[in-house]
Amino acid sequence: MKSIRRQLTRNLVMAVLLLLGGGLGALYYAARDEAIDQFDDALRAKALAVSTLTQRTRGGVRLEFSDRFFRGFDDDRARDFFMLWDRRGRVLARSESIRDKDDPLPLRTGSLNDPEHWNLTLPNGRPGRAIGFAFKPRGSGERSGDDAEVRLVVATNRRELDETLWELLGISAGCGLLLLGATLAIIPLVLWRGLRPLDALGESVRRIDADTLATRIAGDALPAELQPIAARLNDLLGRLEASFERERRFSADLAHELRTPLAELRSAAECALKWPDTRDAATDRDTLAIATHLERVVTHILALARGEQGQLAVSMEPVALDEFVPEVWRAFAARASGRGLDVAITTVPTTAAADPALLRSILTNLFENAVDYTPAGGALSIAVESLPGAALVRVINPAPDFEPADAPNLFERFWRKEAARSGGQHVGLGLALSRTFARTMGWSLTAELDERRQLVFMLRRDNP
Repeated sequence: MKSIRRQLTRNLVMAVLLLLGGGLGALYYAARDEAIDQFDDALRAKALAVSTLTQRTRGGVRLEFSDRFFRGFDDDRARDFFMLWDRRGRVLARSESIRDKDDPLPLRTGSLNDPEHWNLTLPNGRPGRAIGFAFKPRGSGERSGDDAEVRLVVATNRRELDETLWELLGISAGCGLLLLGATLAIIPLVLWRGLRPLDALGESVRRIDADTLATRIAGDALPAELQPIAARLNDLLGRLEASFERERRFSADLAHELRTPLAELRSAAECALKWPDTRDAATDRDTLAIATHLERVVTHILALARGEQGQLAVSMEPVALDEFVPEVWRAFAARASGRGLDVAITTVPTTAAADPALLRSILTNLFENAVDYTPAGGALSIAVESLPGAALVRVINPAPDFEPADAPNLFERFWRKEAARSGGQHVGLGLALSRTFARTMGWSLTAELDERRQLVFMLRRDNP
């Protein structure tokens, strides 16, 4: 499993090591170049000292050199070496430290202002560094041109330079190791301290379970970067709390809804077993009615669950609402007439895409509620309207027992006004199921209580 802390630690250590390595490498090379420049400056000073002792006379070039003042060039110490050539490459002079004439210094020269430096193996077999340049000796005023120039190469043992460079390399490596150790120790500590708010947030979330969904995370105490996460988690907890509460209420309502018919079935069965000779046909009819009610409850619950999970098969096709709605109503006309209801149906030619079976189920629930809950002798209206970019079916019936606050509860599962609970004809799932069917088809179903205390249901399809 990937760990943000481990990944951050690895990335930060690598980044710091790259920076430290680059910085130490740059410092080392800068110090190395400075040490070499200083060594070359000292070597150039020796070469200039030798050049000042070189004079041109009528007889040729004379070098007034004495190892009394340049002890490094004698054959005892053999530390410094020089050779002097004329323009044609003939050797004019050499130091006493060069004993083997067959192993001279290499002839490589630049100008006096821009001499050439290089590393080499000295005649005594040790590593050294040399400088070479061409110059005109003093006293050469009688002659001009290239013939007046001589070439000088001076070399010296570079042991001190190598020791300095190795010392610099050791210091750089030691500092690198110390900084590496400090980095490996400090970065995990810094990350641990920096990620403590995230750990605290994780611990707060870990303690929340189904019984503590009312808990909220205190975002004010968190860093600014974690406050949006805490806000989203609190929103999620709010939705989960509402969902769990709705499921608990549904379970309680379902148990309440099933308890009465099950008790009635048990009572009927016990009576049939205890007094089989006195049993009449009404008992069987009651038992069938109870079983039918239970079947309706279970069927509605299954349909509602499938609709909420998106498992309903929908077959959309154009439906002429001005013909379809009156057709569905005809099944309720006799019931409405029997209760003395005044029904007004108005339609305009309107076609909308819908699943006929689901649309019929929605309208059936709306009409059944309207007929059963409208007071006897009351008036209800059904209208099919064609709006700009939408089709609308409006069902309006009086609802004297309803309050404005009841409208949002109409689509809750098993919710019913107390006055209607004892009727036994409605299971409290029809409107919830109707809204689910409407959403499945891409429709909307809403309800409101108008100023005349009439309940208005609006089944709407945008872009029909």
